[in-house]
Amino acid sequence: MAISLMNKVNLLAPENELDNVLKVVQELQQIQIINLNEIKEWQSVNKETKELIEDYDQTDAKPLTDNELLQELTKRRQRIERAIFQIEEYVSQPSFFEKLKQVKPSVSFDEVEQSGATFDEYHIVDRVNHLTETYNDLADKIESTKEQLEDLRKWKPLTVTPNELNKFQYVRALVGTVPSTNEDQFIKYVRENVDLEHETVFIDEHDYGVIIFLKDFESKEIIQDLKDYQFTSFEYTSNKLPADKIIEMEATIKQYSQERADILNELKNSHSLLAELKLQYEYVANLSLREQAKLHIARTQHLVSIQGWIEVDNTQAFLALVKKNFEESVIVKVSEVSEQDLDHVPTKLNNNGIVEPFEMLTTMYGLPNYREVDPTPLVMPFFFVFFGMMIADLGYGLLLMLLSAIPLKLLKLDKSKKNTVKLVHILSWSIIGWGLVYGSFFGFTLPFQLIDINNDITVVMIISIGIGLVHLLIAFGLNVYLKAKDKKYALAYTEGLAWMLIILGLLMLVIGMFFPAFSVLSTVGGWVAALSLIGIFVGNVIEAGSISGLGGGLLGLINGVSYFGDVISYSRLMALGLSGVSIAAAFNMIVAYLPPVGRFTIGILIFVALHFFNLFLSMLTAAVHSLRLIFVEFFGKFYTGNGQPFKPLKTEEKYINLSENNGTEE
Repeated sequence: MAISLMNKVNLLAPENELDNVLKVVQELQQIQIINLNEIKEWQSVNKETKELIEDYDQTDAKPLTDNELLQELTKRRQRIERAIFQIEEYVSQPSFFEKLKQVKPSVSFDEVEQSGATFDEYHIVDRVNHLTETYNDLADKIESTKEQLEDLRKWKPLTVTPNELNKFQYVRALVGTVPSTNEDQFIKYVRENVDLEHETVFIDEHDYGVIIFLKDFESKEIIQDLKDYQFTSFEYTSNKLPADKIIEMEATIKQYSQERADILNELKNSHSLLAELKLQYEYVANLSLREQAKLHIARTQHLVSIQGWIEVDNTQAFLALVKKNFEESVIVKVSEVSEQDLDHVPTKLNNNGIVEPFEMLTTMYGLPNYREVDPTPLVMPFFFVFFGMMIADLGYGLLLMLLSAIPLKLLKLDKSKKNTVKLVHILSWSIIGWGLVYGSFFGFTLPFQLIDINNDITVVMIISIGIGLVHLLIAFGLNVYLKAKDKKYALAYTEGLAWMLIILGLLMLVIGMFFPAFSVLSTVGGWVAALSLIGIFVGNVIEAGSISGLGGGLLGLINGVSYFGDVISYSRLMALGLSGVSIAAAFNMIVAYLPPVGRFTIGILIFVALHFFNLFLSMLTAAVHSLRLIFVEFFGKFYTGNGQPFKPLKTEEKYINLSENNGTEE
């Protein structure tokens, strides 16, 4: 229904024009390249192409694609992206709401290519790496210097350096610390030892610093005693006094901090550089994608052959673009999709703005293949009805409509997010509609209601089953269409038309039984159903070409039993709608039981919390069960969903949006 028609294009170009051809194809963004290297004897893929090759090129040599170049492009992308992340860590970031409003810059393909070809990539990336590495190194140096400074500050009163003390000729001087827990014992030991003198430099809560003077240079016993008191030497090799060294280190920290501040300021103000790097990333990504495309083409010594799929509507624009850029040096042949190609043609869905958001539901099951129809235009109305009927509350619908309308109006969303929000917005109208039908507003009963779901359960059940019967009849009708399209007429009857007639016959039978005025329908319906059942056996015999087809007919009847279970499955439309309304009413009763003061204070918070919980739960169950009715009961009758998505050679667009210029402008 909404699958874009495709053409097959064949390009034959000189080897030296390959990069230019791929560039034009990428700029157009409308051609999916076929991997010819997966096709044996690629020259035989197209007879006309083979004849052209024989005219222009007599060699079968196939040079290998330069994989090293592809690897180098991958490394370039990684380096650029790392530089982007490094700058983004420091530049000022917009607020959460500003970020939601932001949109990626719009840039043309030519602007990306021209900017990338002249951008000094390696120098700038190296500069960013150097700045960030230096910034981090300076932080480590500052921290290390501060730690050294902290240890040195307590030695500030020291008026002589250890190096100077080591020059004494008649006294040996040791500078170090002793734990404060040993202070009394150590002082007592020093005072009692006639060969020792000491001078206290500092005292703090952990230890105290001393200078020990030894008269006996070689006294091993004294040295051992000092170790026993946990004396630790002060490791200081500078010839400057600690007080002077402290001043020097403070100056160094200040210098490091200033250098770091300068780098930070440069990184914070790198918005333009960040934009250029992002543009360069897109350029290198373009090169990489084109290089990857070379893995899918066929090459000889002098010629290249490129085949691909293009939408019929875009074919003429592509032909004009090739002629404009290459005149007669590139030969292009366009052909319609052949019977042999049908299993390989990619699928591109093409729906209007209302149906398009529902494509994500179809693709959750699987894209239709090129032989099938796009079920999305039918998924849309039924999912719309199912979802709204299972929630069915005016208040919930208005709330969802408001919450989805705000981002659609105020925020710049990418296509995927916009379609998701748009889907919720469309579904909110169904919830509003069914909320009016059931007369429910946040669980309260409105003064007007078409159906009282609590008392008219039978009516709601009949509506649910009726919707289900229509849904199934359409599914069987699509099966008839697809089977007839493939000229499988017997199967079109046995797997589709027969069951449509059986369902309609049984429906006529039931109507005739309950409404005497239409009793004639019972007879007609019974005969229609019976003859259709017999027709299933006849059709299977015709399809099998022998009496063995009776087995297929019996199997068809067995499978048909499940169809009646499918009809009953639609009763969940009634059950979930009833449960959602009942739970909402129960929550209101909980709040109503609170005393008046609590009802209008904490009760408001409880009311909001409970109803948001019920809304979340209702949406979850409605989504799951609506998808089940579509995926199992509906798709199971006609749809395979084994199509391959259309993936044209295009730009990555990670940091930009490509402006609307497909290269066809004069």
